[in-house]
Amino acid sequence: MSLKLTYLFLLCSYFCVSQEIKISGKVLDNNNLPISYANIILINTQDESNILGTITNESGYFVIEDIPSGTYKIDISFVGYSAYSSELIIDKVLYLKPVILQEASQDELKVIEVHVDDEPNE
Repeated sequence: MSLKLTYLFLLCSYFCVSQEIKISGKVLDNNNLPISYANIILINTQDESNILGTITNESGYFVIEDIPSGTYKIDISFVGYSAYSSELIIDKVLYLKPVILQEASQDELKVIEVHVDDEPNE
């Protein structure tokens, strides 16, 4: 009986101590309107091979779950807006304040021209 009770105590304490680490937040434009489908990327600064990411939903919200503890760089981007980047220390559940992306200036936007030949060159 004592062995079963000890095992049960250890099992319960394991589940109480283990915590799912996640971050969540909202991405808005400079008019406080949500930006749908913005890219959210987390890069572990000590091991750049550990990269996590997601996109915002229709309301501009995002959640990234099952994050190992560590220091990360978060990059948030969307076409037509200046990218946002910040460093985070993640060791518990984080609820970020809303991130406001500014519209990109004409100097920041790069134009790519694609020319299609009507006749193939042989």
